[in-house]
Amino acid sequence: AVAAGLSRSSLYYYFAGKDDVLAFLLRSMLDDLADSSLAAAAVDGDAPTKLRAVIRSQLEHLNANPAMSQLLIANLGRAGKLPDIAARVREGFHEPARRLLAEGAADGTFRSLADPQLAATALFGAVLVIGLESLVLSGSIDVDAVAESIGPMFWFGIAAESTPAPRPRRKPTKR
Repeated sequence: AVAAGLSRSSLYYYFAGKDDVLAFLLRSMLDDLADSSLAAAAVDGDAPTKLRAVIRSQLEHLNANPAMSQLLIANLGRAGKLPDIAARVREGFHEPARRLLAEGAADGTFRSLADPQLAATALFGAVLVIGLESLVLSGSIDVDAVAESIGPMFWFGIAAESTPAPRPRRKPTKR
């Protein structure tokens, strides 16, 4: 109420309670993230350039809203219905990232992935957790440093160049 310049009674005229306020703020932040991610995905360049821009947009969004980001992440369960939140995250970040991963696989700049949606989810989670950790520990995000650190992990993986990727273990079959 104070941040909006309203009395508490005016605020509760529009919202039923704190959970409704949190849900509104989360939806608003996710809408802003979606707008910035979609704009970043539309920059000129190849798929890796666009994906770097999407990663930067997520980090810049977190950095521009540090207190709200931390508050909303800490209160996700109270801030709205989780399926609605997941759908907004998917639309706002996962979908542009998935499209760019598929675009890069088609033009040979990325390898073909069995599950681009899973890769987009992993990328979102990595960026979100690293960004939030920076906010908690430092109060802000060094967007350039974090973006430059995250990219190579996804472009090249974490294995040494001469180390073959581990193969998934098969579950024993019952006889």
